[in-house]
Amino acid sequence: MPNYKIIKMTNMSPMHIGLGRDSYDVSAGALHSDTLTAALASIRALSGKDGDLKQFLDSFALSSAFPYSGDTFFLPKPSGRLNVEVDGMKEKDYRKLLKKVIYVASPLRKKLINGEKLLITRCQLQGQYLLEKGDDNFLPPMVGRINQRVKVPREDNKNADPFAFEWTYFRKDCGLYCLLDAPSEVATEVEKLFEELGEQGMGSDRNVGGGHFGVDTASTFEMADVNGANGTMILSMYIPTEQELKLLNVETSRYQLLKRGGYIAGSSSDNLRHLRKNTVHMFSAGSVFNTISPISGKVVDLRPSWKDGDLHPVYRSGKALSINIKTSVL
Repeated sequence: MPNYKIIKMTNMSPMHIGLGRDSYDVSAGALHSDTLTAALASIRALSGKDGDLKQFLDSFALSSAFPYSGDTFFLPKPSGRLNVEVDGMKEKDYRKLLKKVIYVASPLRKKLINGEKLLITRCQLQGQYLLEKGDDNFLPPMVGRINQRVKVPREDNKNADPFAFEWTYFRKDCGLYCLLDAPSEVATEVEKLFEELGEQGMGSDRNVGGGHFGVDTASTFEMADVNGANGTMILSMYIPTEQELKLLNVETSRYQLLKRGGYIAGSSSDNLRHLRKNTVHMFSAGSVFNTISPISGKVVDLRPSWKDGDLHPVYRSGKALSINIKTSVL
């Protein structure tokens, strides 16, 4: 049975993850695996280890970041209809509530991926979260807050420009975590890079304390084997190889595609940071495919077409961290 290293981000300062456009009033609702691996690769390259970046990214799989609250870890709900019934409610009423669910508490997730039907109470449904036990006093681990800010122009004859800026705040003893699948020597390097990333910060406004965190790697996450599995669920952003695409049976699978791109923000050269990467569509975490064939994904180069000798490869990792699942929705 798979056993993954937990990389837990602790004592997280407010974070803003941009959506790839000049708009600050909305922060991305998720911190995806390709963003994290790109940040780690950038730190590694800036330290002088830029000759084997693709080999490095190919050597491990990292999940997207998911919330935790105290000792409770949440995972994304499987795409498709949840096999859940709410005690004392009509199906037409609780289905509306289930559509809001994004994250499922880990103990319930074990039952869902084994194809078991869950009978829950209404108070286990708390907005985006499906809890292990009912708790009407539950507070979400993270919450968005919009602050008013002012952009002051350098020219004296221009007025200041107010704008809205959304921060994601994390409650005490809450934060984000991700799962790492890597050989021990690679895992050690990834953990050190995460520590550096926490010191430097993630997202916008790192120079004023945004996106900083500590790192705890003391725990592991065991994924139990699933008897009678008929599908594969991914916990990361995923780009299939040409061979894998033929195995996914996308016509009968349940998935979401996200367009990924943005600026080359991680470049060491200032004159390249205004360039946009090429874009790529990736399957997002929670997608469920009608196959039990092993999948690994691939790393792609999103280097734009630009005649500049200093322009380096711009790698994006679509390596899959996946688990088997038993489901009736395929």
